[in-house]
Amino acid sequence: MLSSYRAVIRNYPFRTLWLGQIISQIALNMLSFVLAIQVYQRTYSNTAVSLMMLTFGIPAIVFGILAGGIVDRFDKRKILMFCNFSRFLILLAYFIFYDNLLMLYVLSVAISIVTQLFIPAEGPSIPQLLSREYLLPANSLFTVSFYLTTILGSIAAGPSLGLLGSQPIYLILSAFMLLAYLFTSRLPQLAAEKQLSAPFNLISLARPILEGLIFIYRHKRIKQSLYLLTFSQALIATLAVLAPGFAHKILMTDITASSLLVLGPSALGLVSGAMLVGVCGRRFLRGSLILTGIVATGVSLILLSLFSSGANGVVLYFILFLLFIIGISNSLINVPSSTILQEETETRVRGRIYGVLTSLTGGFSILPVLFSGLLADIVGIANTLITIGIFVLGIGIFYVIQRHKIIALNG
Repeated sequence: MLSSYRAVIRNYPFRTLWLGQIISQIALNMLSFVLAIQVYQRTYSNTAVSLMMLTFGIPAIVFGILAGGIVDRFDKRKILMFCNFSRFLILLAYFIFYDNLLMLYVLSVAISIVTQLFIPAEGPSIPQLLSREYLLPANSLFTVSFYLTTILGSIAAGPSLGLLGSQPIYLILSAFMLLAYLFTSRLPQLAAEKQLSAPFNLISLARPILEGLIFIYRHKRIKQSLYLLTFSQALIATLAVLAPGFAHKILMTDITASSLLVLGPSALGLVSGAMLVGVCGRRFLRGSLILTGIVATGVSLILLSLFSSGANGVVLYFILFLLFIIGISNSLINVPSSTILQEETETRVRGRIYGVLTSLTGGFSILPVLFSGLLADIVGIANTLITIGIFVLGIGIFYVIQRHKIIALNG
C-alpha cells in the first residue's frame, strides 16, 4: 500500500492539484475559525457563530447543484484557477472591511458562492489524473491533507489572530490563496466531455443537472455515499460552531485557545483515521468501516457530554482523547464514502454528483449547525452534545440492525 502512495505522489498533475488543495484549505480553515472567534468575541453568542457558519452553508443549497452542471461543461483547470483567484480578491476585501460585522457576513456568503464552483471541480479531477487502482490511496491522501490543514488552520487561527490582530491576518490568508492559484495554473487541461459542448443557456444547463439527479436516484450506493458524506461534514461544522463556547464555558480557557484545544485533537484524529483507512482499509468491508465510525461517534459524543461538567486534571485529558476519537470515527465514514462515490460515478456526471453533495452539505448542515448553536445558548454545551450523541448513536444502531437483517435474508 505504501508503494501506491509513492506512485500517487510521484504523479506530477495529482501532486500539483494536491498542493493547491493544501494551501487553499489552510486559508479557508483559518478564515472560518478566525471569523468564529471574532464573532464570539463581539457577541458571546453561540447563535451568532452559527449564523456565521450558515453564511458558508446556505449558498450551497442554491448554487451547489447549479455549479455541478456548470463544471461538467468546462475545463476544470480553468474553473479551479478562477475560483482561487476570486477567493484571493475576496480575502483582500476582508482586509478592508475587517471591522464591519455585517460586511464579514456578506463576504462570507460571497466566498462560499465561489467555493461551490471549486468543490465539484476539484474532487472529480482526481479520476482524470489517476487510474482507478490509485483512487483509494489518492482519496486517503486528500482526506489526510484536508484534515491536516484543518489542524494547521484551526490551531493557527487563534494564535495568529492574537499575534497579528484582526486586520493583518486577512493579508496572510489572501497570500495563501494566491499561492493556491499558482499551483492550479500548472495543472494540465481537464476538459469536459464532448457531448456537453452545446450552447450554454438555461435549457442546456438544466438538462444535465436533471440527468445527474436521475443518475443519483438510480444508484443506491451513490445515494448512500452522498448521505454519509453530508452527515460527516455536518458533524464537523457542528463541532466548529460549538468550539469557542466549549473552550470558554467547559474548558475555562481563553476563546482564542479553542482552535487548539477543541478542533486540534479532532482534526488530528481525522488525519490519523484517514491514514489508517488508506493503509488498512482494503482488509475490511467499506460498510463495516462506515458503521463503526457512526457508532463510535455517537458513543464518544455522549461520553464527552458526561465528562464536560468537570474539565480539569485527568478529566481534561480524557476530553481531549474523546475529541481525538471523534476525529478518527469521522474518517471511517468519510474516506470509504468518498472512494465509493468516485468509483461508482461516470466521468460525464461526476461534477454534477459533487454539486449535489455540496447542496446536501449546505442544506442539511443548516439544521444541526443552527440547532446546536441555539440549543447551546438555551440548555448549555453539555446537554447539546448528549442530544447530538444520542441521535447519531441511534442512526448507527438502526443501520447495524438493518444490515444484520439483510445478511440473514441472504444467508
